[in-house]
Amino acid sequence: MGSSYRWVILGLAWLVIFFVNYSWYVLPPLEQELSSSLGLSTGQLYLLLTAPTLAAALASLPGGAVGDRLGVRRTVLMGVVMGSLAGGLRCLSPSFLPLWLLTFLVGASMALVVPNLPKLVGEWFPEGETGAASGIYVSSMGLGISAGLSTGALFPSWRWAFLLTGLGMFLSALLWLLLAREPPGGGHKGVPLRESLSHAVRSRNVWLLAAAQFLFLGGFISYTGGLTHAVQEVFGVGAEEAGALSALAVVGMVVGNLLWPPLADRTGRFRGFLLLCALTSGPLLSLAWFSAYGPLTWILVFVGGVMAGGMPPLLLAYPPLLPEVGPRYSGGASGLILTSGNLGGITVTLTLFHPLSERGYDPAFLFLGAVFCLIALFSLPLARVGKRPRS
Repeated sequence: MGSSYRWVILGLAWLVIFFVNYSWYVLPPLEQELSSSLGLSTGQLYLLLTAPTLAAALASLPGGAVGDRLGVRRTVLMGVVMGSLAGGLRCLSPSFLPLWLLTFLVGASMALVVPNLPKLVGEWFPEGETGAASGIYVSSMGLGISAGLSTGALFPSWRWAFLLTGLGMFLSALLWLLLAREPPGGGHKGVPLRESLSHAVRSRNVWLLAAAQFLFLGGFISYTGGLTHAVQEVFGVGAEEAGALSALAVVGMVVGNLLWPPLADRTGRFRGFLLLCALTSGPLLSLAWFSAYGPLTWILVFVGGVMAGGMPPLLLAYPPLLPEVGPRYSGGASGLILTSGNLGGITVTLTLFHPLSERGYDPAFLFLGAVFCLIALFSLPLARVGKRPRS
């Protein structure tokens, strides 16, 4: 556990996750070019944007169980190679269907990689560093999203964007192949798929974490997407400024990824920080909408993002720390949690936020504030994990 090589492994995981998310979020800035080049409708563009989420929702649970069976090193390698091939081959797409299928496979590659990162942390890092390590790899998700959104339109064409993104992902796969190792203490001891899934579904704590992740991803995806359109429609803000405001929430989230988990490590109060982040992020993000548009809006969006950013790494740090799960079964448990989160990203946005926003943005953003606060309800019954400092 004390091997300094754990930081090399974490750096490799950070790079892999960055490119996985970049490959997904390079797509939105290319919408207009894709529409004119391939003749895509608005509905088809929406299906493209949601394809990775759908794939991750369907495949995260089996992807985590595969990690418990084959080990993190082999499973992540399979995922990132598949993602690099699918992401790069999108440049050859002649029409909507091949492009959708390849984009779906990019999401499926995420389902082999992301659920196994909590397992990686549990196998390589001591208990007192679990939160900080989780915050570091989760931060690469937000940075990959921000980089994709901000640089996607800079490529010469959409075909070059997909080709070069696939090459970058392939480079991360090559580095993983050359440098990733089995965890300290010997080779991986495989867990049968049924045993892995059984431990996940029988744990009350895992279901509580899954419910919290459902609410978090549903709330945050709805907020960042909805805020962009709402400030343009209501306050007459330009598209670039509106996009920058939503991106600021993601930047704040990355800061929160790195800020709160180390504090949870030092104090042993993972549940306490989850409650703090849930109960403060909701009011702050709602107030950002209800305040008159101006500098205060930007401050509240950023600070709300910082508070919200503590929740994903704290939720994902839990499985390897739970006695009934531990590093051995944390792939399947994390897969269940992430499956629930991706379902939340689809369900909350489509069935709750959008219908409410059609009646008015005030009730919609008030609802999202309540969604973040509701995470506290599922965090409160969680088991206590983490080492408390000796008094």
